[in-house]
Amino acid sequence: MISYIKTGKSPKTFGSGNPGTANVGAELGKIYGILVLVFDLLKTGLAVYLAWRLFPALRVDRLAIIYAGLGVTLGHNFPIWLKFQGGKGVAVAVAVVLLYDPLIGFTSLLIALAVLLWSQYLALGGIMILLADTLFGLFAYPTQAWVIMLVMTVIMAIRFRSDLVAIKNKTQKKVDLLKRFKKAQ
Repeated sequence: MISYIKTGKSPKTFGSGNPGTANVGAELGKIYGILVLVFDLLKTGLAVYLAWRLFPALRVDRLAIIYAGLGVTLGHNFPIWLKFQGGKGVAVAVAVVLLYDPLIGFTSLLIALAVLLWSQYLALGGIMILLADTLFGLFAYPTQAWVIMLVMTVIMAIRFRSDLVAIKNKTQKKVDLLKRFKKAQ
């Protein structure tokens, strides 16, 4: 929506072709990228809130959160109106892990950030948020929640498949966030 409002075009027609925060921000400007991020987070929060209110039986083990997260992930990554070619779901993943278990989610987010800063590959940081959460969840989450986190991790890895191949082939562009942050000051 942000891209259509700003340019009248689909984000699939510029940059990396991804409708997510990174592409929109890189091509249209930081403000528009931040707007995409905010709407992705709000969308996830709204879905979790509705699931929590509408399905009280799923409040046990906070399963309403994890099921809503899976639903938002599927809708975000494979939207019907974009012919099943959506974003990669990083913002959705961050929101889900933080809402499901804030301590493990925050720890997973810090690990993902460390991997991103070390490797300078956005794809590795994106995948690591769910991978770390899933690994911690193996010991801390109920089986249903852990399996759903694993499914979300696999979806994320599939969505980043071409990036992972490019990393392996050393053709993937690196992003030095620290350098960008210093430049912005």
